Amino acid sequence: MKTVNKTKYAILGMLIENPCTGYEIKSRMKKSTIYFWRESDSTIYPMLKILEQEGNALSKEIYVGKKKKVVFSITEAGQAEFKNWFKSPTKSETPRNEFLLKLFFVADKEDMTQLFEERLEKIEQIYKEYKKIENRLESATDSPRKIVRLKSLRYGIAHLELEIQWLKKELNDQEFSCIK
Repeated sequence: MKTVNKTKYAILGMLIENPCTGYEIKSRMKKSTIYFWRESDSTIYPMLKILEQEGNALSKEIYVGKKKKVVFSITEAGQAEFKNWFKSPTKSETPRNEFLLKLFFVADKEDMTQLFEERLEKIEQIYKEYKKIENRLESATDSPRKIVRLKSLRYGIAHLELEIQWLKKELNDQEFSCIK
């Protein structure tokens, strides 16, 4: 079965809210979905062209002063494509987690401790960022998307809290009998 490039749906989802440029899509993602879904310039701009070729998006050149911008908007066909994807069952995912890969191959207690401490510091920093975002979202004016954005953020917060708890427990557990 052919796999579908989900970049298409990430971009269509951004266009549903309102028309924007590729740069604006990247900026929105950097402030919102980056914590669970990342796209780079090298995927956004080519996909915008593909969406336009497929009839899922339209582009319009506008000038801001002397600078030309290409603004994309979603078409009815694009909205239908997005809705079909959204209603379809979510596929299983194979996450890529460098921490777990290193943990799988760790060979001694010192390396393991360093790996856990490094991960804990990183996760605690991300947790602080998420909590700042949560406070900002809670104090923002109500919008139809506020509740679902808070739910997705809190999903991430719950995962981080669990990982922090697990890392602290493992750092305190001195039983690494299988390694030097």
